[in-house]
Amino acid sequence: MDSIVAGLGAACGFAALHLANDRAPVGFLCPPLGAVAVLLFCLPGAPASQPKAVVGAHVIAGLVGYGVVQSALPYGEAIAVVLTITAMSATRMVHPPAGAYAFLYVNKKMGPMGILAPGLAGSVVLVATQMAFNATVKPLLSGKKKKE
Repeated sequence: MDSIVAGLGAACGFAALHLANDRAPVGFLCPPLGAVAVLLFCLPGAPASQPKAVVGAHVIAGLVGYGVVQSALPYGEAIAVVLTITAMSATRMVHPPAGAYAFLYVNKKMGPMGILAPGLAGSVVLVATQMAFNATVKPLLSGKKKKE
């Protein structure tokens, strides 16, 4: 049953992402968000799945990615991933998909808007969806009563 609940949670997360993507002036979709969904809905208790880690690491990845793009360093993707890993570890906000976002940021040579979207914006939508799902739908599907 846990696998079905995780899949339904991820489906809700991607429905929310697509809804936001279709209605907002910025993008909410990028490949690393698939891995974010795996962590949030399959491993919700993992340190890398905590809201502080998910959101904080995407802020780090966006800022690092922007800095690397602006500096036009050779091997920029590798440098961005290394710097993102270092900063995530130093701040104790480790979230592996953010390393992939830093790589994507540099590879696509995103501009300053890339700091906010799609990585950070999409991760915020997924975290909010996971919190709502875990508070409402998950207890119904798993047959567990909410703690009062």
